[in-house]
Amino acid sequence: MVSRTASTSPAPDSPPDIAFTRLGPRIKTMRRQRQMTVEELANATGVHKAHVSRLERGLKTPSIGMLARLATALGTTIGHLAGETLDKTDIKITRAEEAAPRFAVDEPMEHRFTPLLHGHSVGSFEAFVVYPGQSAGSTQTQHGGQEMLYVLAGTIDVSFADRTERLQAGDCIHFPGHLEHRIARVGRARARALLVLSTDS
Repeated sequence: MVSRTASTSPAPDSPPDIAFTRLGPRIKTMRRQRQMTVEELANATGVHKAHVSRLERGLKTPSIGMLARLATALGTTIGHLAGETLDKTDIKITRAEEAAPRFAVDEPMEHRFTPLLHGHSVGSFEAFVVYPGQSAGSTQTQHGGQEMLYVLAGTIDVSFADRTERLQAGDCIHFPGHLEHRIARVGRARARALLVLSTDS
């Protein structure tokens, strides 16, 4: 008699295989883009928030039914959630003419900012080109998350409570946004920098 073996198909929500290693980060990114908490996504899919957390960390592979519920809750399709298709909002382009700075004739002392993403939701970060003025002003800046400044041209001072760091073109600085800080260009020559702010702590 020929013996028959049971199917070796993985059980629902089993430990993840290689095909799903990138699914967790996609779930997390889409959830954040829609400004949902883990608990809200869990409630929308009918599972405990710890389960959603495990999915986002890649510790579990969702069943097809769970994928369908996740896709519905996140307002997308299973194919997009699984990385098989791209959403039209996944790739965002800001053309050079849209990002051109608008200086007054005498170029005021205050800073000028050009958003690179023009209000699009990008999840956990925002990006700008900043043109610092010669005066750092009297107001110190603080915010949540992290800040990165990469100097594209000119010289820029970044001042903290007990120190000032002078940056030249090609220099990059990164620090927690909760630190009080000011930025100002050094000298008369225009300075330009890429400013990236994360919205996560």
